[in-house]
Formats: sequence, structure tokens, C-alpha cells
Amino acid sequence: MVRMESTLPSASTHAIPHSQAIHDAWSWRKCEPGADWQPAILPHHPETADLNGQQNWFGICEYQRELTLPCCSNRESFAIHVGGAMQHTTVYLDDQCIGRHAGGFLPFEIAIPDVFCDEKSHTLRMVLDNRHNPEIPPGKAHDQLDFCWYGGLYRSVCLKHYPGIHITDPLSIPNEAGGGVLLQTLELEGDCAQLGVRVHIQNRHAQPHVLGLRIRVCDASGKCITEHVHPFSVEGEADCVISCSLSVPGIQPWSTEHPTLYAIETSIVDSDGLALDRRTTRFGFRTVCFSRSRGLVINGTRIRPRGTNRHQDHPWVGYALPNAAQYRDALRIKNAGFDYVRLSHYPQAPAFLDACDELGILVMNCIPGWQFIGNHTFREACFQNARDLIRRDRNHACVVLWELSLNETEMDTDFISTMQHIARTEFPGGSITTCGWMKGYDVYIHARQHGRMHTWKNGDQALVISEYGDWEYYAENDGFDQRTGAQLKPSALNSRAFRSDGEAKLRQQLFNHIEALNDTLSSPAALDGQWSMFDYARGYHPVRAACGIADVFRLPKWSYFFYRSQRSLDSVWGEPVLWLATHGTPHSTQPLIALSNLDTVELYLNGALVARSEHGERERWPHLPHPPHLFDLDHLPENAVLEARGYHRSKLFATHQIRPPGAPAQLHIQLDNSPVADPLIEDAYDLIFAHISILDSVGTLCVTCNDTVELHLQGEAQLMSPNPITAEAGIASTLIRIPSSSPGFHLEAKTPLLRGVRPGTLACDLSAMGQR
Repeated sequence: MVRMESTLPSASTHAIPHSQAIHDAWSWRKCEPGADWQPAILPHHPETADLNGQQNWFGICEYQRELTLPCCSNRESFAIHVGGAMQHTTVYLDDQCIGRHAGGFLPFEIAIPDVFCDEKSHTLRMVLDNRHNPEIPPGKAHDQLDFCWYGGLYRSVCLKHYPGIHITDPLSIPNEAGGGVLLQTLELEGDCAQLGVRVHIQNRHAQPHVLGLRIRVCDASGKCITEHVHPFSVEGEADCVISCSLSVPGIQPWSTEHPTLYAIETSIVDSDGLALDRRTTRFGFRTVCFSRSRGLVINGTRIRPRGTNRHQDHPWVGYALPNAAQYRDALRIKNAGFDYVRLSHYPQAPAFLDACDELGILVMNCIPGWQFIGNHTFREACFQNARDLIRRDRNHACVVLWELSLNETEMDTDFISTMQHIARTEFPGGSITTCGWMKGYDVYIHARQHGRMHTWKNGDQALVISEYGDWEYYAENDGFDQRTGAQLKPSALNSRAFRSDGEAKLRQQLFNHIEALNDTLSSPAALDGQWSMFDYARGYHPVRAACGIADVFRLPKWSYFFYRSQRSLDSVWGEPVLWLATHGTPHSTQPLIALSNLDTVELYLNGALVARSEHGERERWPHLPHPPHLFDLDHLPENAVLEARGYHRSKLFATHQIRPPGAPAQLHIQLDNSPVADPLIEDAYDLIFAHISILDSVGTLCVTCNDTVELHLQGEAQLMSPNPITAEAGIASTLIRIPSSSPGFHLEAKTPLLRGVRPGTLACDLSAMGQR
């Protein structure tokens, strides 16, 4: 072995950082006769779909931009890292094909040949084909799927720089367990953890080198808790895997209540301590165990979280979401009372997992698949998806379950055993928990509509309820045929309700979820996930699925407040919840229902106390943490004013008032722009929902108004919705794209056809709200 040559540069001082996002200066076009090149900013969707996914475009399109790289020295190299491209991609530099990738949900990396590192401009071009291909998971035709896939370069594209000796990318190495950095909590006792570190290092130099692997653990303030240097050597033009462990004292374990994260800095250093290459990984120390007898145990403590399912698409932009929009979805899930989410039915954005790490949301991570298994090529693609999924997400504290299973699909023994083998080899020496729809996985997942939730047994194997609250109220059997619509239950019984469907449907959805959660909590399941958090577009049906507890615009339905009310005040995330689920008219169905996590609720009618309830309907729903309160008033007079008052330990904590709306008189604009943690923002633009409410003179929402609203936007921003838009149950929603460099925008709204509304418009200025 020889000493490292001092001529090797430090990666930290190189002009190009290890990873540089290239969001802008793209152009794109459909590969159709007469199609022109148009400007594009990533993430990008090639066609605006309607709210039901019926204008979703399928075909071949291409993206291009200019790329100039410095001359390579000291055996450094460059690569193009694509976060997500739907779904078959061919990558060119000038006219030379430098790589191909099949699969639309996971990232891939293409090495750039050294000949292009010449300080000259070259054209980077990607040709994407998102048409149905039965050999690419999910494999099933779009018009037979219960969700939509979309198109385009819908996640980030980065230029990566690798010095001559470097830490590799996890997905670019064919070896088992891939490349990059793998972190594991080997032991956890109190505030002391044993951290396992596995790093794959590549040396492109001809000569061998003696180096050090330096590991630093830093807390949120940047203070270094511990540092360890592990010496190693690597042969010339070779790679090596370095494995070591170190004790980390004084840590706080990661949990749903306290999602504490640490920065693990892993560096290759020379004899002078200079870093040649470096990676920083956010990491939470935690242990996880599933069993039937003990349920879910995190850090030695049994917990029973409530959860949901999520589809990632947004109105009009499909999957093309910036990181900030992903974070807001995770925050909406946490605020809805959930500490667990299943990512149905495909790998979702790393930014969403980053948010779940930060917010303390447990995740079931899923490979692409839905009621279909294909030929040998399809199966091999499923296996590669499993490898890539584990390699991409293995360091996330939030991921506790890996659904290496095709959703609701009959899989053979060889398929399942291969998936189990992949899990063990891709996550060596650590704890990884797989789950699937058939026996053979570590955890059995099962939907409530499939029955046997209370009676299924397989020794001490844990059970997770993958979904509940929708399908069992929708179809007569779990094998319902989407194409024919046969064996549907009466619509009055199902849980699918648009906000504009009125009180009866919203109430039915609410009671279905109350009943289903109470039943699920009485089962031996370690976890459950209601279906679903948000409404979503479907491929097989012309109308979107209205089974969300919030609609496609992320506006809550009554069921949303039920789940919020199940989080107790003593939780770190707990806050007083009180919601009267009624429109308060003479036609409102009795009994009235109040959703609350407070122990006592009083009901007032026109200022007079008419009823009082303590601890809710415990006998009817004995398994709910906070059963709803019921009030039977027989009849409500015209123009009744209802008010609920919620008390905890005799102290008033919350009120909620319902009054029938008067004539429309004003518009109010509200921006759904929750602040996003700085480490998660690397976006070229933001996407923010704006909700325009039609109110009467005293500010009551006019829930029966479904009128047209015209929008006028000023500033460096763009409406992603049609204009004008139609209100639903008194609220019209749009999506606004704002460049990251923009100081703000000015939005005006008016309803020209709605008589009785005061003339003029309402305006909102984002710059005045401290968001830029």
C-alpha cells in the first residue's frame, strides 16, 4: 500500500458540488407531428389532466437542455441522477445514447462518458414513453387501475460529481446491498445507541490508497455528539465496503411523539484529515418490532397508532410536485390525527419520506403493483423495484414496513421467497420487516372488506389492516369487477361523498368510519390505515374516487374531524378538537353528532343549554379513544343557531357554532401555505392551494353555492387550474405555481353571475404573509 497522493482535490472545495439540481432551462415537446418545443421547469407534467384523470395523456415526449462540464482531472466523473421519469426513459448526450431505464416510480443514475467533460456545451436529451407496458410495474392497463399514473420528468434531475475516490450511489452499484451509505441502529438502551455504518467506496485511480472513514454524529443544533475515524485501504481501480460501529451517547430516540433526527456525516479523509468525499444523512435512532402478541413496539414501548392511505397526485399537475407540496401533504396527515401512512400503491417521493421523518409519521413503503402479475420480465422488474426501493429509503427512520408485495394479487411461493431473500440481502445485519397479502412475509396485511380480521391467526405473526372504511360499504364482495360495476351496494350506504353531496352523504361516510375504526381497534391488528386521506383520480372510472376524508383540494370532510378527535390532549401533537357535524337546518338528520377529544360537550340552541354529554357514546363505540357525542333534539327551527362547547376537567377548551347561511355577500381567499422546514426546500417553484369561500354578511359559508368564480393573478405566478373555476359546497379551489425567486403575488376573485354580492374583489398578497 502507498500513501495517498496530496494532488487529490477535496470534494468540498470543487467548483461543482456533489449534487446540483438542474430544474430550469429545459424545453420539452410531444413526439407528435407538428409539436413545438416549449419551456419547462422541473418537476414537470406534460399534460394538464382534469380532476377525474380523464384528460391524462399517454405517449412519447422528450426533454432537453444544454449541459457544460469541466475537463475531468484526477479520475473524477459525472452522472445524471433522475428522481422519477414516467415510465421508460432513454438518455442521450448530443446524439449518443448513454443509458436507458424502465420503471416510472424510482430513481436511476446514468454515468456521463468522460469524452463529454470538455468544457463545451452538449445537449442532454431524455425521451420518455408513459404508454401501457405489461412488463413494467404496475403492468395493468391504466383504464383498469384504481389510480392514475401520469407522465414526464415529474421529480428532480441532478448533476452529480464524483471525485476519483468517492462514496457511490446506492442505486448505481449492482452488488447486493448496493452502494452509498447504510446506517442501522444496532442497539438502543436508554439514551445510548450503537450505530452501524456500512459504506461502499470506489477508487478510480490506478494506485491503492490508505484512507480514513470519518463518521460524525451531530444534533439539530449542529453540535457534534461523537466522532469516529475508521482506517481502511482500497486497491487501485477497485471498490470496497467498509463496515464499522460506534457508540453514540446522549441521544433521544426517534418516535411518533418525538421524531428527533441527527445528521450523520460520513467522509473519506486523507492522512491530513481533508475530506475527499462526503455524505450527510438525516437519521433517527429507533428499534422496531412487530408481533401478534405485543403488536407494534418502538424503542421497547408498545404503541397503537392510527393511520391512513395516500395517493400522491395533485389536481392538474399529476405527480409533478415540488418538495414543499410533498411536505404539506405529510403535515395534513399528521394534523388529521394519524401517525402512520401506507404509500399506496407505489414508491412515493423522497421528500414525502423526509417530511414523515421530521413529523413522526410511520410509513409502509410499497413497490408498484395492483391486482396484476405478469411474465418473467415483469417479475424481474418487481424484484429490481424491491432492491431499488430498499436502497433508496433504507436510512429513513419513518419506514417501518416494506410492502414487497403486489397489492391484492395472487403471488406464487417462488415470487414471495425471492422478495424475502432480497429484503435480507439488501438490508444486511439489521432489522427489516416485510409485509404482504399472502403468507410468507414477516407481517400479514389484510383489508377489512376481505373478512377474517378478528379470526385470522398464524402463530405470533403480526397483522396490519391495510385499509378499511370504504370498500366494505361500497361493493357486495371483495372481488367487485370495476369494468362492469356489478354488485355495487346502494349509494346511500357507501363511504364515498363529495363535499357538495350534502349532509346525508357526509353523515353516512362519517358513521361508516366511526363504525369501522371501532371494529378495527377491537381486532388484534398492530396497525390500521383507513381508506383514504384524499380523494383521487381513477383510471378505470370517469369519476374520481370520493372516499377521502379530504377532497382532491385537501379540504376536509366531516370524517376528517372524527379522526382528528381521536388524538388525545396528552399527546405532543394533541390539541382541543370540537366539531358539530351538521348543517343545522330543519331537515338535518337527528341525532346531532359532536366530534371531540374533550370529556364533556354542551349543546346550546339559540343561546340556551339544551343537552350535555360526558365521555361520549362509550357503550356504543367502546374501543374508540374518544367516542362521539350524540344529541337528539327531535327538530330544529328555522334559522337555529347551534353552539357546542367542549370542556376538559371542567375548563372550557373549545367552541363550534353552526348557523344557516344567509344570502351570499362576500368572498374570502385563504392560502394553504403551511411553512416548510428549510432543509426540505430545494425547489424551483412552489405549489399552493388557494381556496375562495363564498360567505354571507356575517362570514358563514354558503354551503349550497356552486357558482362560478373568476380569478385574476398578478405577479410572477401561474394558475394551474382552468379559469374560471366552479365552487363546490361554497368553496372554489385553485392551484398556484410560484417561482422560488418570486416575492409574492396578488390574487383577486369575483363572482360576476352571483347577484347580491358586494361589488369588488378580495386580494391576498403572499409577500405580506412572510412566505418569501
